Amino acid sequence: MIIKSKLKSIFFIVFISVITVHSSSLAQTINELKDKKKRIEKEIESITNMIEKTEKESKTSITNISLTKRKIDLKTNLIKQLEAESEELQNKINLRKEKIDSLNRRVGIIREEYKRIIIYTHINQSKTNLLIQILSSKDFNQAYKRLKFYQQLLTYKQQTVESYKANIKKVKDENKTLSENVSQLNTKQNQKENEINKLKDDEVLFKRKVEKLNKKKTELSLELNEQKKVSIKLNETIKKLIEDEARKDAENLKKTSKSSNTLLSSNFKENKGKFRLPVDNGIITQFYGESFHPILKEVKIKNNGIDISVSKESNVYSIFKGEVRKVFKIPGSNLAVIIRHGSFLTVYSNLSTVNVSVGQEVNSLNKIGEINLQKGEETAILHFELWNENKTEDPVKWINM
Repeated sequence: MIIKSKLKSIFFIVFISVITVHSSSLAQTINELKDKKKRIEKEIESITNMIEKTEKESKTSITNISLTKRKIDLKTNLIKQLEAESEELQNKINLRKEKIDSLNRRVGIIREEYKRIIIYTHINQSKTNLLIQILSSKDFNQAYKRLKFYQQLLTYKQQTVESYKANIKKVKDENKTLSENVSQLNTKQNQKENEINKLKDDEVLFKRKVEKLNKKKTELSLELNEQKKVSIKLNETIKKLIEDEARKDAENLKKTSKSSNTLLSSNFKENKGKFRLPVDNGIITQFYGESFHPILKEVKIKNNGIDISVSKESNVYSIFKGEVRKVFKIPGSNLAVIIRHGSFLTVYSNLSTVNVSVGQEVNSLNKIGEINLQKGEETAILHFELWNENKTEDPVKWINM
């Protein structure tokens, strides 16, 4: 009887352990989802503030549209995060219910076991007294065994009582936590509904802004042409720099320098996904690659990097250690800096002031310049590119978002 009960106990402990480990894993996942949601909410808050600042500025109308579109995308992601959190909470609730059911079955088993102990003790004690049992033993060894048996029986009885109380407490605690989880799930679902309604409002507002700007297509076309000229000039400068570097390599660049470049390239590559944005409190409003213009739907825009909007004066930082290889001015885009990190190049353009010079060594997060708001404007944009020799890379894939 006792051995059978112990086997059941072992099975129960293993089962509960599996559920507990799974619950712990779910808790970790939920915490990760919460952290990601907080980051999204913080970015939405920053974008909302920036949108309010650019609302009345005609020069920043496209920036306003881009910010609003970015806000809509983030709201969509936020809703997905809330859905994911709700799903994880539901899984947690289901697991907790399984655990409570198992604990209740365990309580039932212990209760029945205790009944059997009481009946067994009562029957044996009604037949004869423990003292008589011991005194009637054939020898000392038998008397000792009988005494030992009753001692074990009393210990087991006490353990059963304690186990019963402990499991009852566990059931009570798990039911309390289950109630909290259900409440959290309801809160998440309400948050999701609220965010869906807000998203609908943002989409209506975005549509109105687009319709309003549609009346300024001629002005926007001229602005786009100016941007293309800046982009072409920037690309020409970068490609010329790369060609000059290749020419230097062809002219027997020192082996030590080559070795140093290889190591720097390797270190740079190892940090993929860990770099921070080159400005504080910046919002990415234009992403890498080809996309249609938000207003001129027939026009495709190619971006070799990302555009980062800031709503106040901001320092610009090098994302990694390297050597400043070019400082130059682009008409219509202020100053630009190119830094080499082995075989990789980072490009920072539209800077108001520059604090570095050609040939200067910089470290990670060293200030290389500033980006300031122009008179009458509420936002400024830093254009940032990342090249692997003569090929562009998507900076977002290298940044810790």
